[in-house]
Amino acid sequence: MIRLQTDGAFAPDGLAGAGIVWQQGAKRHTQSVPLTVQDNHAAEFKAAQLGFELLNDAGLKNEIVQFTTDSKAVVTALQKRYSHGYAPELAALLAVTDQFRLVFPKWVPKKTTHQVHELAQQALQRQRDQN
Repeated sequence: MIRLQTDGAFAPDGLAGAGIVWQQGAKRHTQSVPLTVQDNHAAEFKAAQLGFELLNDAGLKNEIVQFTTDSKAVVTALQKRYSHGYAPELAALLAVTDQFRLVFPKWVPKKTTHQVHELAQQALQRQRDQN
C-alpha cells in the first residue's frame, strides 16, 4: 500500500504551492512544487493531482493508495465524483486517480499535516525569492 498526503497553499499575494509526501514501505518521498492557481481550493486539487501523477510516473498504478489531505472539498469531491465549483479541477484529478487499482481518500485535521504543509510553504517562499 502507498500512503500519499498532499497539501495546497495559497497566499494573499496570489502565489501558491503544493506539498506532497508519499511513502511505500520504508521509502519516503517528498516534493515541493510552485503552482499557478486562483485560490486555495484550486491549490488543494492541483496538489492532489500532482501527487497522483508522481505515483503514476513511478509506475505504481497497480498499488492501493491511502490518500490523505486536510481539504474536505477534495475528499468530498473524490467520494461523490462531483464538484460544483471545481469541476475542471476534479476532472483532472479523477483522470489520474482512476488509473489506480484502488484509492481510499480520507480527510485528516490540519494538525496532522505539518510536513506536507511545510513543503507547500517552501514552494511559496521559493516563488517570493525569485520575484
